[in-house]
Parts: sequence; C-alpha cells; structure tokens
Amino acid sequence: MKALRLIAAIMAVLMAFLLCSCGKDKETIGEQLTEEDLEPVSSIVINEEEAAVLNEKVPICLYFGDEQQSKLVKEIRYLDIDEAKKGASTLASAIVKELISGPKAKGLSPVLPEGVSLRSPVTLEGRVATVDLTKEFIDNHPGGKTLEELAVYSIVNALTELKEIERVKIVINGKQAKNFKGNLELDKEFPRNEAIINKEVGMARPEDGGLVPVSGDGSDDAANTLMDEEDPLE
Repeated sequence: MKALRLIAAIMAVLMAFLLCSCGKDKETIGEQLTEEDLEPVSSIVINEEEAAVLNEKVPICLYFGDEQQSKLVKEIRYLDIDEAKKGASTLASAIVKELISGPKAKGLSPVLPEGVSLRSPVTLEGRVATVDLTKEFIDNHPGGKTLEELAVYSIVNALTELKEIERVKIVINGKQAKNFKGNLELDKEFPRNEAIINKEVGMARPEDGGLVPVSGDGSDDAANTLMDEEDPLE
C-alpha cells in the first residue's frame, strides 16, 4: 500500500513538472507570436493622417502619353469617395476632367489638346458611355495617326476601367463627328485598346506630384527604381 502511495506521489510530481514545462513553452510561443504580430507586414509606412486621407478617396486609372508620345502609360490618382458614390456617370465625368487637367507623374505627357473641356456630363446607355467634348478637341489637336489614337484611347481606356463601361462614343458639341483630323474615324463606339498601353506604370500621390514611372514587367530595374524614389505615402 505504501509502495502504491509512493508511486502515485512520484507520478503527481512528474505530471506537475510536465505541466509547468508546457506552460512555459506556451508562454514563450505566445511571446514570440506577439513580437511577430508587431512586425509590419508592408514596407510602406503611413501615419494616421495619411490613412484618413486614403480612407476618404478612391483610386482611378488615367492614361497619358509616354515621353516619346508613342504609347499610353497608366497613372494612379485618387478622387474623393463622395464623387464615386454619386454613380458611374458622375465618376466618369470626373475621370475625363482629370484627363483634361494633364498628368502629375513625371515622365508623362498630356495627350488631350489645350482648351478642350467636357461640354456636358458623361452619359451612359447600357454599357456605352458618351463623352461630349468642345470643338477644341479637334481644332487644337496637332493631328497625326499616333497622336490621334493616344487622345481617343486615353479617354476610352480610362473610362473602360469602370465595370459599368465597355465602349465609348466621343461627340463634339453634342454632334457626332465623322473623323478626327483625317486619320481616325470618330463616328463609332470605341472598345478598350490594350495594345496601345505601355508596360510602365506611373504612380501619383493622392495629394500632389508623382513618381517617375516604373516598369510593370517585374524586372529588377523596376524594383530598384521604385525603391530609390521617395515613398508615395510618406
């Protein structure tokens, strides 16, 4: 009987030791997880004020010419979220106005002629958007097949970034124009054109300025260019 009690006592001591050891291991793991949780998951650091700014804005994709004016390059810009909540037509109109204002990112060039303006809000019928521009769109444009395509598809590609829009019609002073400086027919609905887009991506800050466009092909040079530039959110 005494032997059984002794064995039971020894077993109790061993169990207590094992439980204490497991408890310490769990505490250690917990401490490690807590430390890991405190590590940032992104290399981009923003403060509360900048986070609040982004929470009140929505990103839009605009397209401008590259330095050679041979292709379109994407620029990311931010609009007030209140504009987006007003509907696709209002958002589309805001996008066209941003295109007219020109690029903010370095290395990009405007493709819409000076003096042009949006004559009336963009209208939607089905998935076709109609953009009514003033006559300066044609009158002040220098012409040339490539430049005409850049002007038209900067609008088309920016608007077809919206899920509600698949094609775009461009009218001048409320009327359908037959051609654009003799090289591009305007009296049709334009679908999105991916072939005219350069692989570079221009990044603009929500408040101002922008960064030199960086290659979007995943190359090391692209990553190095982005790392060398000032963080767009700092």
